[in-house]
Amino acid sequence: MEPVRNSKNPLVVEAARLHRSRERKQTGTTMIEGPHLLEEAIQAGVDIRQLFALAVDTESRELARHLGIDPVLIDEPALKRLAGTETPRGPIAVVAIPEETDPTEQNLLVSWGVSDPGNVGTMIRTARAFGWGFCFAEGTADPWSPKVLRSAAGSQFGTGIHSVSELSQLVSSGYEPVSTVVRGGEDPSKLGDGRFALLIGEEAAGLPDDIVAACDRSVTIPMPGGAESLNAAVAAGIIVHEISRAAR
Repeated sequence: MEPVRNSKNPLVVEAARLHRSRERKQTGTTMIEGPHLLEEAIQAGVDIRQLFALAVDTESRELARHLGIDPVLIDEPALKRLAGTETPRGPIAVVAIPEETDPTEQNLLVSWGVSDPGNVGTMIRTARAFGWGFCFAEGTADPWSPKVLRSAAGSQFGTGIHSVSELSQLVSSGYEPVSTVVRGGEDPSKLGDGRFALLIGEEAAGLPDDIVAACDRSVTIPMPGGAESLNAAVAAGIIVHEISRAAR
């Protein structure tokens, strides 16, 4: 009979550290929760390093063996410690973070310092839905954190995830940076044809002034209802939709 690990077991403790950004960077791994995210990772050919499953979860145990790894059986407290959620759903897997590549997508959705994991996850999900890539600058919530992976429903495994530190990197890759501003920009539906890198800033502060000034073009969502602003991920979704629809 295989041993069942508890929440204090060294294997569980070590995997739980992946909730910290520093541990993810040092190990090049992250943690995913639930069958849907695991399926997304497997279909993308991601390296599955460990799979934690409840002793009663025979389906996950068989899946682990099919993947050529020994499942780590755990109890309920260990599952909660690994998942970090109130109502966790197994299995939990430790997976390798895919290596970055240069962006090749037609368009990029760029998070310039969006720090909320929910917003970043939704933006990644939006990018995948419309066939865009996703770029992230300093200050952005880690796209490979368990929270962002849950929010994005694993869309990281189905679209390009790229880091960026300067606008010049986007330009040299053939993209036209477009800033998103609350007022004074073009209607995104009239942006025309191009290969765009759409920049979204932090929800409260927006994009830094120097970044807006460095972009030749800016877009603003027409809001006849008079709302002052929109949630960062909602704004990103509307603009990506409008640009994609105009291109079609």
